[in-house]
Amino acid sequence: MNNSMNPVVKYLIRTVKSFIFFNIVFLAILSVLILITPEYSFDMMFSNVGGVLREGSWPKVMALFSVVAIFYPKLTYVKKETIIYGDFEANRKIILDAFASRGYELVNEDSERLSFRLSSVFNRLMRMFEDEITITKGESVLILQGPRKEILRISGTVTFLSKKENGPVEEPIE
Repeated sequence: MNNSMNPVVKYLIRTVKSFIFFNIVFLAILSVLILITPEYSFDMMFSNVGGVLREGSWPKVMALFSVVAIFYPKLTYVKKETIIYGDFEANRKIILDAFASRGYELVNEDSERLSFRLSSVFNRLMRMFEDEITITKGESVLILQGPRKEILRISGTVTFLSKKENGPVEEPIE
């Protein structure tokens, strides 16, 4: 997603994508239930007698998905500061390697930011094409923005490796 896009528009797009994704997963689960249960048909799933969902429950399910979709982007997309030992250029290789090890490739770089995306189209699809991670360069702190799970993993890796490579040298205790 373009970094210059209005944050409210980004949030709304993520909300709509989440709502659609939840519906697809829900319908897939219902379909699997129908396939593995020979006595059920799709009509019977919404029956008042012996159905998985009662008649008229579909609007309630959609309302639930709507509420969850409204909050989902706030819970899953974060902005996090990450400490690095040394400046960005001293840690450039570590940062690029950390992203490459997670399946990301550099797609854009300017004097202030780097943007990464997953290299696998399948993985991007599974994340609803909301896989971009942006790093804002800093002296000893990087600001990472993107999916929470990936940010936490990469942040820890970068901090650990930069400390190992460029961190303060500990003097032996005598």
